[in-house]
Amino acid sequence: MIKIESKKSVIHLKAQKLFDYLAVPQNYEVLMPNKVRSFEATENAATLDIEGIGKVELAITERVAPFKIVMTPQNKVPFKFFIQWDIVAQGDFAETQAVIHADLNFMMKMMAESLLQNFVNVQVEKLTQHLNH
Repeated sequence: MIKIESKKSVIHLKAQKLFDYLAVPQNYEVLMPNKVRSFEATENAATLDIEGIGKVELAITERVAPFKIVMTPQNKVPFKFFIQWDIVAQGDFAETQAVIHADLNFMMKMMAESLLQNFVNVQVEKLTQHLNH
């Protein structure tokens, strides 16, 4: 598996508040990159229609308050992956990073790595803008 890490970002919330925000799939709608054509969410999952990829249903499969949230695909996707949000408490602030762990062969890595990198970077940038306003 390869590991694709977003930039780290400091959020002006305590770690538990940030965790509580990220633990709700509906909150991810404001974090989506432009390539996401549609977004629907339930209590534990979100369905994204991503340009060039199609529909991906991501469910929160692990919550470790206030440090980690893991989302895994629930439908058939071209390669195995999961997205993990890491949260580090820093007093009244929290540092966060989104990480994609993906099982990509050489060809898939060449095609998808930059798209996945952009996906997590955009999410962290939008999260920072949204919560640090």
